[in-house]
Amino acid sequence: MRIMHLSRAAETLKSFLIPTMERQRRLGHEVWVCTGDDSPDAETLRQAGFEVLIHGMRRSLNPIGALVAITRIRRFLIERRVDVVICHNSLAGQVGRLGAWLAGTPNVVYFAHGLACGPAQGALLWQVRYQAERVLAPITSAVVIMNDYDERISKQGPLARDPRRVFRIPGMGVDLTRFSTAPTPELRATLARELKVDPSAPLVLCVARLIPEKGVLDLVEAARRVGQKRPDVAFLLAGTGPLRATLERRVRELGIEGSMRVLGWRNDVEALMKACDLFVLPSYYMEGLPVSILEAMACGKPVVATHHKGCEDAVVDGETGFLVAVKQPGPLAERVLELVDDAALRTRLGQGGRRRVEQHYELEHCTRFIVDVLEQAMSRPVAGRDAVPSGDRPGGPPLAMRRGDSTADRNPT
Repeated sequence: MRIMHLSRAAETLKSFLIPTMERQRRLGHEVWVCTGDDSPDAETLRQAGFEVLIHGMRRSLNPIGALVAITRIRRFLIERRVDVVICHNSLAGQVGRLGAWLAGTPNVVYFAHGLACGPAQGALLWQVRYQAERVLAPITSAVVIMNDYDERISKQGPLARDPRRVFRIPGMGVDLTRFSTAPTPELRATLARELKVDPSAPLVLCVARLIPEKGVLDLVEAARRVGQKRPDVAFLLAGTGPLRATLERRVRELGIEGSMRVLGWRNDVEALMKACDLFVLPSYYMEGLPVSILEAMACGKPVVATHHKGCEDAVVDGETGFLVAVKQPGPLAERVLELVDDAALRTRLGQGGRRRVEQHYELEHCTRFIVDVLEQAMSRPVAGRDAVPSGDRPGGPPLAMRRGDSTADRNPT
């Protein structure tokens, strides 16, 4: 089968999809990549052996840019006689499906790493984004989603031609050999010297794109409140995005430069995860299943996140961390303080998080499951067969995630 994976940014495919695409090739499929930018991430994909095609779309709703991208995608699909196009994320999901429809591609899969319509949005914006998905449903052969909320919305829509063609996966998985609970005192000492903080100071880490929907402004306010009671706590915010200057200015205005560090882009997130004491993600973004949360749990760190789609699927409240309401820095600060003040609680929740990742989110395990789901999504529907079932409790991973249940497990490559 001829398969094209399509995204707006090469980063998505480079960071999360190489194991899946490599496994698809081992199954005998031809696999291409189509993305918007010829970046270092695209070069990494080439070095992994994939031909990379550039459609040129940027992170914007510019209609001219979208039309150019649609035209290029159509041409690529026709020239390579692609059987299945798998569109990743929201913008690429829209332009990719339109390009595939114009090309007459027989199978169009929308791999939603988080539906754009989410519960924390205003009613009007939610309807606009939801109706855009409804318009594209008739040309969508299957939808692949990662959390309870997206699964419910996708089936109710339905957001595919056939509501049975909505498939649930447990996220993209975590490499447990990289993100581990092994003690790393040297990493913490090095980080403390770099950031000029006390090595014994409690470290609270957030890794996120610097946009409002990731809750980063709420994090700054929470840091201020925590600092009033525990001035020794150091907050670290790693990531890039349009809010960086605003965040740095707000930190200065609040006078919390000593306890809040806006780090910008980091290529050592793994080390940051291992060095910190707890992880925070106050998101109300269009999440699928946040990989940063899973990585932190893999490192044995308790997590404070929000009652929001994706976050509440990853974190079990009271067992692997805590969940708080979105856009509420007060409760966020209270939970952080509770964890900072109680080392035994941090240990218990961190151990619970590690166990959860080991049981449900190990990388190779998830990769086999994802490939199996994509094989189903790319095939003709079987009468009476439903999509992959949901878990046996809210927020749990699919039942088929149990070892030995997937087709890929029964037919190793």
